[in-house]
Amino acid sequence: MSDKHSHQHGEQDGDGARGGFFTRRGLLGTGAGGLATAIVWGSGLRGAEKAAAAPVSAAALNHKDPHAFTGVVRRVALSTATTTSAVRILPLDRAKFQVGATFDLRVEATGVDPETTRIVIRVAGQDGPAPLLSPAPLRSSSAEDSVEVTYEGLTYPEAGTFTISAEVTSSAGQASTEVRHEVVLADADGKKAKNVIFFLGDGMGPAAITGARILSKGISEGKYHGLLEMDRMDHRGNVTTSGSDSIATDSANSMSAYMTGHKSAVNAMGVYPGNDPDPARSPRVETMAEVLKRSRGMSIGIVTTAEIQDATPAAVFAHTRRRSEYAAIMDQALTPEQMPDVYMGGGRASLLPQSQEGSRRTDDRDLVAEFKDKGFAYAGTRTELEAVMAAGTPEKLLGTFALGNLNVYIDREITPNPEVLGDFPDQPGLVEMTKAALKVLEQNDKGFFLMVEGASIDKSEHPLDGPRAVYDTIELDQAVGVAKEWAKDRGDTLIVVTADHNHAMSIAGTHSVPKDTADDEPARQANGVYADAGFPTYVDADGDGFPDDPNPDVQLFFGWSNHPDHPDDFTHNPVLVQPALEDPATERAVPNPERDPGSVVQIGNLPLEETNCVHTVEDVNIMASGPGSERFNAVLDNTEVFHAVCDGLGLRVPGYLLRSSGVAEMDVTAEAAEQSALVG
Repeated sequence: MSDKHSHQHGEQDGDGARGGFFTRRGLLGTGAGGLATAIVWGSGLRGAEKAAAAPVSAAALNHKDPHAFTGVVRRVALSTATTTSAVRILPLDRAKFQVGATFDLRVEATGVDPETTRIVIRVAGQDGPAPLLSPAPLRSSSAEDSVEVTYEGLTYPEAGTFTISAEVTSSAGQASTEVRHEVVLADADGKKAKNVIFFLGDGMGPAAITGARILSKGISEGKYHGLLEMDRMDHRGNVTTSGSDSIATDSANSMSAYMTGHKSAVNAMGVYPGNDPDPARSPRVETMAEVLKRSRGMSIGIVTTAEIQDATPAAVFAHTRRRSEYAAIMDQALTPEQMPDVYMGGGRASLLPQSQEGSRRTDDRDLVAEFKDKGFAYAGTRTELEAVMAAGTPEKLLGTFALGNLNVYIDREITPNPEVLGDFPDQPGLVEMTKAALKVLEQNDKGFFLMVEGASIDKSEHPLDGPRAVYDTIELDQAVGVAKEWAKDRGDTLIVVTADHNHAMSIAGTHSVPKDTADDEPARQANGVYADAGFPTYVDADGDGFPDDPNPDVQLFFGWSNHPDHPDDFTHNPVLVQPALEDPATERAVPNPERDPGSVVQIGNLPLEETNCVHTVEDVNIMASGPGSERFNAVLDNTEVFHAVCDGLGLRVPGYLLRSSGVAEMDVTAEAAEQSALVG
């Protein structure tokens, strides 16, 4: 065995060497077909550098939302000025549809002269002509050299493969392309679910689940003392998470894949991102909320610890190219076809009129009042939620319990800090909101779809806060337990638990709080790996599933596969502190001098403008129980999760018959449209 190899395993020869059984932890004393055609015209550790030596104060630095800068920053833009004509069809190649589900079809031509452009679109079915195209497409030019043709609200009327081709010619040149779409009919055989409860742990990778199991159930001599609720589901598989534009996803397009069955791009949901800069004008695909309300009259519930307009809850019903369009998302939530029947979390700032303190809106609309006018009971605190439910189960329920995101479990329940909770000390937890949601939704004899998100797993991982992420994972798991208990004697409910993407967090061992060590001993020396790790010393004296103290003598050693330069003493922070901040003079990230002052700065591996850790590309777990759950015992593309839910429900979407106005050819100019004879 080479010296390098033996050192990696903690085995050395010579005086004072430690073997695999002789641990530093002990030394520290801490313990243990046909065609239908349309023609349209027209680097490691930085020595002994200390965080306290940062050249600027925290007050002079900027906090950056880790989700606000997720678009292309440094990569060369994909659509650059060119004299070459190109054509693109949306939905993309290999897109998969349920029979009867609606979608917008768009053909985009770029590098063309809009006044001389001619676009020929053909739809090929398996059994003869497929007059899919609506007779009145929308024609637009989002740039000087582009033309877009959009057919809104189309459906595929039968299962099979459809090919759409497009040819573009103009005085600037010509181009052509083709896509193939798969259309399926949900499985109607066997026992089917009436209800679906869909749990989403945002950023809940395997490390978060393992950490939650260690802290909540305990482990000794290598064996866990119990398993999580999500561990004990009937079936388990993996999900791949990449989007249409990148292998690395964000929560908007990854959750959108679950809720539509279609790929999208970073920052987008419920749409195929088009070339129109208006975030509301990309071609849409039908969401889970829309298709279930339209096809079955099911109720829709959304529960989250984030703002209710955030990416994951919004993707259940909303359409936008830009996830930050909170006001527009709230407007969509009031549209009957999209409206949730239960809608709870944070985000009150986007409902208040601009004249009210804390409002994010730029108009005078009071959306709390508008929801009440539509029959919603309203709760703004935990106490009010209890009172609403005690007064008799409402038909619809809206709850906004903070201006922004709800506080994480540690800060709400373990070590509540008035300075952290601010004006919102009376927030309900995920378990309470899930119980209330089920009580409201079970009144619909046609069934319901409930999405429950543990949002701050991700929101804690971005700033490298492992303990807060793990406690929120435990909270989500306890909400899973509530759903399993509610469903156990019914036999009609599919429960799914998954994450939208992975994160950088890992668990490498334990960290032992040093006793009487030299001031210049780096904190990393108290990180135990292999035999040095032993077991953590978290204690759950009251048996509620949460350790009483997140900062015991021996705690988990959290590692991070990506991060900015940041100070780290590897122990729990009583208050969440950002790892790095933006220097406005350089727009580069610098270590936050207020995080673990005096600790050695860990050198990052991210681009220099990144102040938080970022999502990773690895698969995530998916667990399911109930009717249709066997469909999840596989490796699934994230878009397949939507179709698996449809199979679990035996969903048959009412499709439109081929329209009598459907056409095979159509000439469209900028001034007028003229319909030709129907073919086939």
